[in-house]
Amino acid sequence: MKFCVIIPCHNHSEALFKVLKKIRKGISVIVVDDGSLPPLDIGGTEAVLLRNPQNMGKASALKSGFKYAVEHGFTHAVTMDADGQHPPEFADDFMRAACKNENSIILGVRDFKNSGAPWGRVFLNKFSNFCMWAETGVRVGDTQCGYRCYPLKEIAQLNVPQSGFVFEVELLVKAAWANVGFSEIKIPAIYDAGTLASSHYRPFADTVKFTIMNIKLFFTRLLTTSKTRERIALKK
Repeated sequence: MKFCVIIPCHNHSEALFKVLKKIRKGISVIVVDDGSLPPLDIGGTEAVLLRNPQNMGKASALKSGFKYAVEHGFTHAVTMDADGQHPPEFADDFMRAACKNENSIILGVRDFKNSGAPWGRVFLNKFSNFCMWAETGVRVGDTQCGYRCYPLKEIAQLNVPQSGFVFEVELLVKAAWANVGFSEIKIPAIYDAGTLASSHYRPFADTVKFTIMNIKLFFTRLLTTSKTRERIALKK
């Protein structure tokens, strides 16, 4: 097993440097600059820098990172945000969990108690968890936390066309349909003025997109067999 950390970044250069400093030395880090203005400069760090020529969204940045990781022999990728909402020191916990569950997706489950998280975010997360159960029959503790460890071989086979914020949620549904397992570790939820101000989450547009996607996924489960859903989940 060979691990790396993938960090998508769009205009979070100051927060990104703080994140990079907290990642244990010796861990391979891939930063994907998703059209930042000005372009990211991570000189002085050992991280690999990939660039999207323009802002293409988190899904595209993650896919670029996954592709690079596979091409360079990595088997697993820990993904975390550049804005400081994910404590970098937990990366080793994800890797240890993956060593015990080699073919599973390791999900970070945030503790929202006393986190200062906006009530709308907490509600949306609970609603998303319910949708995941309704669409797959699988219960997970946090469908929206982007702090995860992915087995790259398994997710490379998934058909996940969604972009932006909802990509990571659809990926979990398709993974469940394809019989990929899940494991969870608890992490703190970090919400303060800085991380909230730097978030790219768009409350109205992203919620509408999220709702439409979940309606489609729910009716797909309702109207198809498990074998059909497995075929839908996998790339042809």
